[in-house]
Amino acid sequence: MNVGAVSATLFPPGLLRRVWAKLVLSLALGGLFAWLAARGGLPLIPPADAFLQVSWSGVGAYVSTLWLVHLIRATRWRFLIAPVRRLALSEVILLNWVGFFAIFALPLRLGELARPGLCKARHAISVSAGLGTVAVERVADGLVTSTCVAWALFVLPRQETSDPLARHLPSYGYASLLLFGCAFGALAMFLWQRELAVTLTRRTLGILSPRLAAFLAGKVAGVADGLRSLAEPRLAGGFLAETCVYWTVNALGVWLLGNACGLPMTFGHAVAIMGVLAIGILLPTGPGLFGNFQLAVSVTLKLYLAESVISDQGAAFVFLLYIAQASVMTLAGIVPLYIMKLRLRDLFAVRG
Repeated sequence: MNVGAVSATLFPPGLLRRVWAKLVLSLALGGLFAWLAARGGLPLIPPADAFLQVSWSGVGAYVSTLWLVHLIRATRWRFLIAPVRRLALSEVILLNWVGFFAIFALPLRLGELARPGLCKARHAISVSAGLGTVAVERVADGLVTSTCVAWALFVLPRQETSDPLARHLPSYGYASLLLFGCAFGALAMFLWQRELAVTLTRRTLGILSPRLAAFLAGKVAGVADGLRSLAEPRLAGGFLAETCVYWTVNALGVWLLGNACGLPMTFGHAVAIMGVLAIGILLPTGPGLFGNFQLAVSVTLKLYLAESVISDQGAAFVFLLYIAQASVMTLAGIVPLYIMKLRLRDLFAVRG
């Protein structure tokens, strides 16, 4: 794989021209989050001494769990897309790994549109149906991780901290659980009342423009198609089971890395970090999720561990956590893109 091809895949000129304004805004947001993390005592680039206690075999074990997490995260999507189209498992992995990389690489979570676009281009699956599966995935993950955060806040003893963000973290955690609970109820209601939603769209917008009403009604029906797995116990149960395995292995990896960095971290602490991080990176930010990633992890560390370790072992932990995840995400996404001779802008060329 030559360097020029990889560079063109990562930074296609046409895509940059389309998103430059969003890129500038996202970089500003990412810079703000990174500044807040550094202001709170977390060096974004740890001093060399911070790595003296690192067990590199433990880091290797964490990277191994990351690949397993990335695989499970991709394969569980087969349950969501099954009511729309049966796809080979290899294709499910391919589509998802490219989609995950797009979310990571593009600003303001614009990459969420990549997977539906690719599904449309390769399998004639409507973008609306693809977005429906993404909605189920995001809400389910939000429910699981916000429940993990709420459990950790309720069960684990907390440290006294002067950091205002860490002090308010419990409020944010409980609010996210309420938000995702309501979102799940909304998805279920939308699926249950699919015909009503389509009919209302046609009748209300039809007063202004029958053509527009018909177009949007089709989009509403398409999104509902992407939610159909919720109504089938076998598919919903399979997706939920693999989602629980996915997040359990994720927390196990965080725990392994924390101990490899010399932090006095229990598995419960790892669950809390994983949950806050998963919710924190949902915030729109710059390419690579940089800034809110570091801020989410550092704030959680301050809530449960002594602040004396944050600038040393804690900084090494956050740095390695980010580098490992960024490396796996990029490698797993770039290779399929290169094989398919696609660039990121190609994922957004499809409409409908």
